[in-house]
Amino acid sequence: MLCASGAGLWLHALPSKSCGLHVEPVLFTTMLQRWLRAPFAEEDHWCSLCDGVMDRFADHALVCCCGGDRTRRHNLIRNEAFHSACAAGLFPELEKADLLPQRPLQGSVYEDGTRPGVGDSDDRPEARRPADVYIPRWRSGPPAAWDFAVTSGLRDDVLLSSVMDREAVLTNYEDFKENFKSTSTQCQQSGLSFIPMIMEASGGGWGKQARRVWSELAKKHSLAAGELTSDKDSAIQTLQRLSIILHRENARAILRRSVGAGG
Repeated sequence: MLCASGAGLWLHALPSKSCGLHVEPVLFTTMLQRWLRAPFAEEDHWCSLCDGVMDRFADHALVCCCGGDRTRRHNLIRNEAFHSACAAGLFPELEKADLLPQRPLQGSVYEDGTRPGVGDSDDRPEARRPADVYIPRWRSGPPAAWDFAVTSGLRDDVLLSSVMDREAVLTNYEDFKENFKSTSTQCQQSGLSFIPMIMEASGGGWGKQARRVWSELAKKHSLAAGELTSDKDSAIQTLQRLSIILHRENARAILRRSVGAGG
């Protein structure tokens, strides 16, 4: 997972507030500690926000369904993608309604960390959720819905496949997103391209479809900027910001669940 494409890009980012490439010292220290797999406690303990076990390496904090950390992480990543699309002149829309089926559940919450409402039903129009980022014209073709999700390759059910293939968890989750309630097929029938934007929580690697989006977005950035920067430079800086967001929010979640933390 730490070797997946895009993993660890935050380590190579030059600190810059103006470029969104800065991190508070306490969070940066936590990010480094986790990257080096240095334990945060002498032994496992109960998570202060849920009934789960907080392992001493703090892997639990990345997937904990309580406290709102997953929701915050998802929304910050989504927002960064939205701003990048704006800068590229794509005229995106955030959370455009009535496009896609409900999100898949992961435990007691949806994959972005939000909780189902009481009595929600996919059969009601108001229960259908919006796309994270809607692009009215994508690759000189139909509109596109970018649908973001962060999944972990350290989960018990995918750990073995992650060891065998560094991108297995990303590829499998892309397929799951496309096939869940026939989302991809429904979008095609409506003249809409569905693009699952999958990021791995531990290392920060991106799935193949997301990487194609970032590559295309970099070209759009260069055109919008009058080719003052190369496609490669634009793509790297965008991916560095996204990497920093992921690992910074992971660190924040870890500190909230550390022994002696106030919650």
